[in-house]
Amino acid sequence: MHRISRRARDDRGSALVAVIGLMAIGAVITLTLTAATLNSLKVTTSTRASVQARAAAEAGIDVAVAQLRTTDACSTDASGHLAFTPVSGVNIQSITISHDGTAGCPVETSTSVQIASTGAATAKGVAGASSGDRFTIVETYDYDLIITQVPLDGVAVYAYTVDGTLKKFQLDSDANSVATSVMIKTGDVECTNGASIGGDLVLGNGSAKLDMCDVAGSVHVSKDVTVNKTEVGGDVWAGGLATVTNSTVGGVVQSGALSPNVPNWVDVGYDPAHWAAQGYNVVNWTLDCQVAMSAASRAALESYTVPTVVNYLNKCPSTAVTTNNNQSPVPVKLKTDVVFFAKQFSFDKLAFQSATAGTAHTLSFIVPDQTANAARTCAPPAGLTGNISLTNETDFSPDIAAMVYTPCKIISDRNGFRGQLYGGEVEFDQQAQLTFVPVGIPGFDMSAGVTVPKVTGAELGDRLTRLEEPGVG
Repeated sequence: MHRISRRARDDRGSALVAVIGLMAIGAVITLTLTAATLNSLKVTTSTRASVQARAAAEAGIDVAVAQLRTTDACSTDASGHLAFTPVSGVNIQSITISHDGTAGCPVETSTSVQIASTGAATAKGVAGASSGDRFTIVETYDYDLIITQVPLDGVAVYAYTVDGTLKKFQLDSDANSVATSVMIKTGDVECTNGASIGGDLVLGNGSAKLDMCDVAGSVHVSKDVTVNKTEVGGDVWAGGLATVTNSTVGGVVQSGALSPNVPNWVDVGYDPAHWAAQGYNVVNWTLDCQVAMSAASRAALESYTVPTVVNYLNKCPSTAVTTNNNQSPVPVKLKTDVVFFAKQFSFDKLAFQSATAGTAHTLSFIVPDQTANAARTCAPPAGLTGNISLTNETDFSPDIAAMVYTPCKIISDRNGFRGQLYGGEVEFDQQAQLTFVPVGIPGFDMSAGVTVPKVTGAELGDRLTRLEEPGVG
């Protein structure tokens, strides 16, 4: 009896141990399953967050690139943080822009641009799985100048040759996108004493000496060039030797360069049929040989309403057409474009404005070259020089510009002139100033197809590098 009782107790003890063992095994399995489930959840949510954060960072890059490729669209604070409109469906945390190591939007002289975009997940990882919550992409791009080929009609001064030294000569442009340049077919140029050329200096067959003569564009000469105490914004190219001392050059300095292409002289003769074909009315002048000096002369000029050629050649065959300081201070009010032909012009004062403010009109003062040989032919009548002299200030309103053309010499010694000069010879005296406005001569190709390269802006170029930084930001 007692043996049976002890056996029963032993069986109950064995059963309890088995139950406890099973419970322990169940607990281990439960813990293992819970850990596996939690780890799986962390991986899943972290991956999802990383995808979302990366998509947001990519969207930020796209936003920045779009702004940088749109004129004047880029806007940042002092730290380079880009102002942008939120993008639906993604969480862009920040976009920063820098150029050549400087925070902010690029400028025309920049060479590279860096974009850093940080995106965040809209649904973050759980259980401490935060490595995918943020994603940063950093891209670097080239920043390239926009070079536009501008027709030579856009050159401010063309001279077959030049006389004297450019002293204190000032040339600038009414619009920075055009070729504000001095182009000389043959002969040497000396520029000094604080002169400035707001574009290029191009010599087809000559040398240049620049001493305290700033050139905003490039200097390109067929022979030697010497640059001293001068700022050159572009390049210095010389077919011979290029020497630069005590100066700043924005581009390259090159000796032994190819000679620049300077077109031949363009012969502009007097041909009424040509002007009629251009839509001009031709008037054979019968009044005096002074521009707008008399009431009748002024009234006639102000009465023209269609483009008009005024022919002084017959009325003033051996007399220069002039103005002087006694001209009325009230400018002649033009209603249309006017072209003047004469054997010679001598202007002490020029005063013109548009009859309707803001409506642009042009003037042309032409001493014709009647010999069609692609070379200047200065053949004035006895007693005349064939020159055009600008010896006092020009009073042009901002909507007036003029072309001056002669196969002989243009002499400029005053300021206020707006337009272009095209002369067989050009002389700039102490007070010469010119604001370039392209005018040209209707029906004549003053460029012979030649163009000149001009910088008209800058743009985002190719992507150079890309760096992806998960979890950063």
